[in-house]
Amino acid sequence: IEIPVDRLSGVYVDAIKITRLLRYQYLWIESLCIIQGCAEDWEREANKMAGVYSNAICNLS
Repeated sequence: IEIPVDRLSGVYVDAIKITRLLRYQYLWIESLCIIQGCAEDWEREANKMAGVYSNAICNLS
């Protein structure tokens, strides 16, 4: 899924800029990758979060 950068909040744009500056290939933003307000998606994706975070090179918060 592509989301135009001009439709993202400043925090997301900053995360994209930092990711690019650090020359990382991937960026995972929980609130964009997990459908908000959908219990089924949360249940399915929450189980993967430990793997996502433990395999991350850099975590921004």
